[in-house]
Amino acid sequence: MSEVTLTSAMRANLLSLQSTAILMGQTQFRLSTGNRVNSALDNPSSFFAAQSLNNRAADLSSLLDGMGQNIQVLTAASQGIDGLSALVNQAKAVAQTAQSQATGGAMYTGTISLTAAEQADITTVGGVGVLGVDADDTFTVQMGSGAVTTFTIGASQTLQSLLDQMNKISGMSATTVAGTNTGEVFVQIRSTNGESITIAEGTNTPATFLFGVDSIDTHAATTTAPTDQVSLEKQYNDLRTQIDEFITDTGYRGKNLLNGDVMSTQFNESNSSSLSVTGTTRDAAGLGLLAATFGTTGGIQDNLDQITASLDLLRSDGSNYGNALAIITTRQDFTTNLIATLKDGATFLTIADKNEEGANLLALQTSQQLGIQALALASQANQSVLRLFS
Repeated sequence: MSEVTLTSAMRANLLSLQSTAILMGQTQFRLSTGNRVNSALDNPSSFFAAQSLNNRAADLSSLLDGMGQNIQVLTAASQGIDGLSALVNQAKAVAQTAQSQATGGAMYTGTISLTAAEQADITTVGGVGVLGVDADDTFTVQMGSGAVTTFTIGASQTLQSLLDQMNKISGMSATTVAGTNTGEVFVQIRSTNGESITIAEGTNTPATFLFGVDSIDTHAATTTAPTDQVSLEKQYNDLRTQIDEFITDTGYRGKNLLNGDVMSTQFNESNSSSLSVTGTTRDAAGLGLLAATFGTTGGIQDNLDQITASLDLLRSDGSNYGNALAIITTRQDFTTNLIATLKDGATFLTIADKNEEGANLLALQTSQQLGIQALALASQANQSVLRLFS
């Protein structure tokens, strides 16, 4: 069958209608997808530029998960440092208790119990205005063969302030123990340097009424440690064990900075920007805390010195981890914002203006209708031939 022959006018109108239909289909597709560039055929430059931006945004998005998890590792380490500091401070309290006790020294517990009112104002001991403790009374304390220290009773002085003054003497610990009646206490004095203690009256008799001394009393040093010394050593060593066990629980998803692990955080897709945090082992040995040696005052002091050094280490660790946490958090926020910027940039390259595309569609529909009318007019010449046969 031979091809249908069209007039030039009809063929021109047909081609115009076909072109209009193609443009209408393209415009409708843009409106449905919201993009004016949907493939490389639409605009190769914009399409591949947008694809590159979206690919980088996707790569950075995968890094955000790693940053978030490493923040949790640092948070766990920071919380672990707080817990370790609490345990070390408990050990410090135990060592200080041991230090306040006589270790092969002298210990004297007074025989006069003081009421709450007398503790609040020791010048009321023995009765106000009668023989007893008065302002400006004095007594002396001597540790072994050392210097004699004179104490002067102040007006309305409290018992605790007097004990605080006595505790300033090197090697002395002045405290109170519970008395026979509720609220009453006895004064207890211990030497922590192995020396004897001599308490003597100065002006009047304050020491007699406060401590129960008889003018002058010397309490000799002994070689026997207090009965609770063994218990204190056990408490201290138990805390060392707790520290060893504690650090094993401070990790997060297998990463434990307090047990010597190393953590690396990647900040960009090429890994040219990163942060490495090297952990440290902070068990008892790592903190420099040796077993308790409370048998001598020197041994106790060694333990206290170790505690001071260990607290300094933990503070330094806390500062380092805090700095790393701030860096990673800053980079996390920056990466989040950068991803949004990259996606926005890709969108600007491909997004369709729906107002413009809507106007285009309306214009094409009008053009299509006009094309159909023009085609109908062009066919009228052929239709006139039919009239010759009618």
